[in-house]
Amino acid sequence: MHLQALHAATRLKVDELANRIVQLKQMTSRADTIKVEAVELKRAAAIDYEERRALWSRPLSLFSDFSEQLYKAPGRLVIDIGDTGYKFDVEIAGSPSEGIGKMKIFCYDLMLISFARDRGLGIDFLIHDSTIFDGVDPRQRAHALELAAKMAERYGFQYICALNTDMVPQNDFTPGFDVEELVRLRLTDTDPSGSLLGFRY
Repeated sequence: MHLQALHAATRLKVDELANRIVQLKQMTSRADTIKVEAVELKRAAAIDYEERRALWSRPLSLFSDFSEQLYKAPGRLVIDIGDTGYKFDVEIAGSPSEGIGKMKIFCYDLMLISFARDRGLGIDFLIHDSTIFDGVDPRQRAHALELAAKMAERYGFQYICALNTDMVPQNDFTPGFDVEELVRLRLTDTDPSGSLLGFRY
């Protein structure tokens, strides 16, 4: 009786080990399949990347042009393929700073809407809050506002930027650029009529 129980327990352990071996083989096989699929996907992405070069070269050129107009040296929008898919990065020459970081975002946003509008895609407005210009030198701020106005006119979209009056670089605009004629709404906190909707809750 004792030997039978011992035999049954041993058989159970053997069955468990056999099942684990089968599972491990299945996992190994699946891992190999995933590796092959990943290589195939990366290869397909690389082919797609090359086939679309003429298309994605345009936004790279736009980003380079926009950053050069702000910093007199072209920045780079980098599109690459890694093991996990497409990778994007933006570079603008200069020491790392909050201002340059914000202008990377500005140039990227402006590139996206300009590219989309040029192809007849996307929405027809771009909105930035004043925080986009936090830490940005007044000259770059002026160049950015001028650039946004020029691109909005060229590509047929509306650029909306909320700015406090003390952030408007009045003395740094190019002669002939009249920022006042582009102002559509002035808000104040002196009375309810100066609020966005003309009343306060």
